[in-house]
Amino acid sequence: MLRTLLSYKPIRRTAFLAGAGATIWGVDNYYCHSALTRNVRTISAGLIILADYKLNFTPGKVDEIDQLHERTAKRILDVCQKNGGLYIKFGQQIASVPVLPAAYARTFKVLYDNAPAVPYPEVEQIFLQEFGKLPSDDYQTFSRQPLASASIAQVHRATLPDGSVVAVKVQKPSIRYQMDMDLWTYRLLLRVYEHLFDLPLVWSADYIETHLRQETDFLHEGRNAERAAKAAKTAPGIGDKVYVPKVYWDLSSKRVLSAEWINGIALNDMEKIDAKGWSRKEIMTTMVDVFADQIFREGFVHGDPHPGNILVRDHPKSLNSRHTKPQLVLLDHGLYVDCRPAFKHEYALFWKALFTQDMETLKRVTESWGIRDVEIFASATLQRPWRKGHAVHVEAPAIGDAFRRQEEIKERVKHFLSNTDIMPKELIFLGRNMNLIRSNNKLYGSPVNRINMMANRAVENLGLTQHFSRLNFSYWMFRGTLFLSALSFYMVRIVQKVRNRVLGKGEGGGFEDLMDKASMKAMEEFGIKIDESVFEG
Repeated sequence: MLRTLLSYKPIRRTAFLAGAGATIWGVDNYYCHSALTRNVRTISAGLIILADYKLNFTPGKVDEIDQLHERTAKRILDVCQKNGGLYIKFGQQIASVPVLPAAYARTFKVLYDNAPAVPYPEVEQIFLQEFGKLPSDDYQTFSRQPLASASIAQVHRATLPDGSVVAVKVQKPSIRYQMDMDLWTYRLLLRVYEHLFDLPLVWSADYIETHLRQETDFLHEGRNAERAAKAAKTAPGIGDKVYVPKVYWDLSSKRVLSAEWINGIALNDMEKIDAKGWSRKEIMTTMVDVFADQIFREGFVHGDPHPGNILVRDHPKSLNSRHTKPQLVLLDHGLYVDCRPAFKHEYALFWKALFTQDMETLKRVTESWGIRDVEIFASATLQRPWRKGHAVHVEAPAIGDAFRRQEEIKERVKHFLSNTDIMPKELIFLGRNMNLIRSNNKLYGSPVNRINMMANRAVENLGLTQHFSRLNFSYWMFRGTLFLSALSFYMVRIVQKVRNRVLGKGEGGGFEDLMDKASMKAMEEFGIKIDESVFEG
């Protein structure tokens, strides 16, 4: 009977295609970790989104544009969640772009939650592949359940034969098999969308790909950690206020990283932080100082300082004191920006020029970076409104309908990035670093004036005697601007304290809150509408 059925060409052809499809699916699922399935899913969703925008993003459908953004964001989120791995990173990048419609920032928040963990037998397989032995061969104890799970790795607690406690970061097994095709698909979609929407998108692809690949190399992360630890020790005014856990090199490889276990409190666990009696201002001063030092002196900058990557613990030197002092612990050193010396110097000059109203220097630096719009870039850098003369208009004119606003934003972006070939790629992750610093300060009630602290660090690392003499008018212009900024900051702090103690309403975001609101209004003047959720970090 089977032979009779197969004698019919349509049935034979169908059977062949079904068999071939099942074979391809089996090979892809069991040997290629679903790399083909994941990318077919991505390309299909990309084509659907593309068609949706082409058909529905028109002046005649203005009332439906918000719904268009909403369903597009949900489609992309669905792909990121189903694909996992590097797609979580891609989604987080999308969520951090402030000029995208509000629906994206709202929808993609869930990607910052813990990712699903892989079972313990798969962890053992990684150890067999990397070291030729099981975790039990090197560690006295090893937790079968991870304590945390992220997009590309999960962390287990273990103890060494000598009793030392270590954190063991294990890469998820599918990452090495999926990465090449994921990045190829990512680049393909960028090229398609750049061509169809006439927007500069591909210019950052090489730089982002390089750093994503580095994040999956845990030996590279270990070297970053050691360099960051050395930089913190030599940083003026920081020293042992910041700590980076020690790496155990004999128990580390490209896909496994063993580091000193640190008992501490997550930076955003405000209840426990306050219960310790630690000063929020002291913690935040140290945090802003260490990252400002990384940016302006060392030129080696942590690319992802979110609260989950920063712990606060009792300073070891104060354990015998009645009141312990806080020490910051920096974790997760996979993503770092290594700034070129020329860029680091130009960036410090740019910050100095912002506070001295040196338009000649501002234009020279931004034009050398291929950036035409000084005011937008200055506002984005400071994360507060900036105008020549600091005359900021907070009343935004009517933006017009949703379609026209989106078209205006596109033209702004194209004009802003006049030459992406010469734009410093370091700015991609520096912006993320400073946005997270701002967000952390806001979380703590804005106890420090981070803008003034960053500006002072920039000028210090230019060299006061060589570039910034006290006899120079620009020096006093700089100091005067910082004084006015500090005056505004302390006035807000006074109101904030009164509001908290008299009315019992809590400290809120304070100075950072005011700057966020002013930034939103200022960006609307540029034709860019920003959703409040962007400032939540």
